[in-house]
Amino acid sequence: MAIRSYSADRKKVAAKTARQRKSPPEHIQLFVPTQIRKRNGTVVDFDKTRISIVVQKALNATKEEHKENIPQEIAEAVVRDLGMSLEKDKRYIPAVEEVQDLVERELVLHKLPKTAKAYILYREEHSKLRERGELKGGVPEHVKKLVTESKQYFRNQLAEYVYYSTYSKWIPEEGRREAWKETVRRYVDFMKEKLGDKLSEKEYAEIQEYIISMKSLGSMRLLWSAGTAVRKTNVCAYNCSFIAPTQWRDFAEIAYISMCGTGVGFSVEHQNVEKLPMIERQTGEKPLAFVIPDSKEGWADAITFGLTTWSSGRDVEFDYGQIRPAGARLKTMGGRASGPASLKALLDLARQKMLARQGRRLSTLDVHDIICKIGEIVVAGGVRRSALISLSDLDDVEMREAKNGQFYLANAQRSMANNSAVYNEQPTIREFLDEWANLVKSGSGERGIFNRGSLKKQLPARRWKVFAKDFWTSGTNP
Repeated sequence: MAIRSYSADRKKVAAKTARQRKSPPEHIQLFVPTQIRKRNGTVVDFDKTRISIVVQKALNATKEEHKENIPQEIAEAVVRDLGMSLEKDKRYIPAVEEVQDLVERELVLHKLPKTAKAYILYREEHSKLRERGELKGGVPEHVKKLVTESKQYFRNQLAEYVYYSTYSKWIPEEGRREAWKETVRRYVDFMKEKLGDKLSEKEYAEIQEYIISMKSLGSMRLLWSAGTAVRKTNVCAYNCSFIAPTQWRDFAEIAYISMCGTGVGFSVEHQNVEKLPMIERQTGEKPLAFVIPDSKEGWADAITFGLTTWSSGRDVEFDYGQIRPAGARLKTMGGRASGPASLKALLDLARQKMLARQGRRLSTLDVHDIICKIGEIVVAGGVRRSALISLSDLDDVEMREAKNGQFYLANAQRSMANNSAVYNEQPTIREFLDEWANLVKSGSGERGIFNRGSLKKQLPARRWKVFAKDFWTSGTNP
């Protein structure tokens, strides 16, 4: 049986760690974990006493001499270490394996080698039992069969990983994710629900088999969202969208569409941004209050309320108390909640940008940054990355240089969008060379080209008649 050995080097490191560790001053409030992630991915309440109970059982088994309060000391040390990680990242949720690793380390640091060795052996044995499915709570045979059967349809492990991380829905009743055949069945069942008898049972079965074997695929966005998510809002079924923001509500619309998993193209051209209201100077009146509901609509409403309030010269205090904690499972959309911290970061950035522009309007770069931050908080939550593309005026120097150099150090949110300059007509040689020189200098390959001017030549006459009225505000999607 393989046993992790304690080399002289490891003992030296452990001793050094013990010397370096200092208990925090009593007046400092420790960050204490409230949740823990189990091996099956579920998040449950964190209970410190379970650590001391496990340590006590291990000590009883080895009968190694120890101080009376050692189990409690080890539990406190583990919680302290987890708290340091939580202080760095408020969304951090420790996993069971992480906690067990810390318990191992603490047993060594407290000079309990026999107990540490017994604890390691216990973990090794249980790990093997889990792999063989002999441990209570192991993988059921029918699930193993489903997963094994699914493997044959993926060309490589990367393809399989993308499927499980992006398209496979969580099945709460069984504490696991879907296998490929189950995902396809969910998709076909939803299409059957909508199409009814427009197709025969034989045709539905044939389509299902073609998708399973990947000879043909339907809407991949719908493959992800079919079922509860798309029944709640059919925005989930759309691949892309476009909006040219001219009012504060448009920012909320972008947030809602992104939270539904749909890509968003947006314009920060001056012709649109200058239609946004001027930002009044702060009156100093008592801030308004807004309790944020824990839903996509609630987050979108908070964005509208904040932007509208700051624009009118007032301030607002948001109550984030109803928002589920980071790491909580999102039952409808899939993935995990990002918690209130990400939304607060967005609203704080928007407030900062707006109060810096009192008596004026937001700049095109301000609007771009706020929307990119919206995309960033959506990534933090669900399983789908936000897809954004930003269109800007060819002569907008700020937008041209938005992703130059190490922009990601001070403005990481700008990484969320691809940027393209809008060409309404053929540029002069100087305009084109200025743009091209910056593209090379930026190191990011930005900005790209959106040739709006050629649309009139490309569209059929029958479509141009309908499209003409929206030509100047038209755009593209990611």
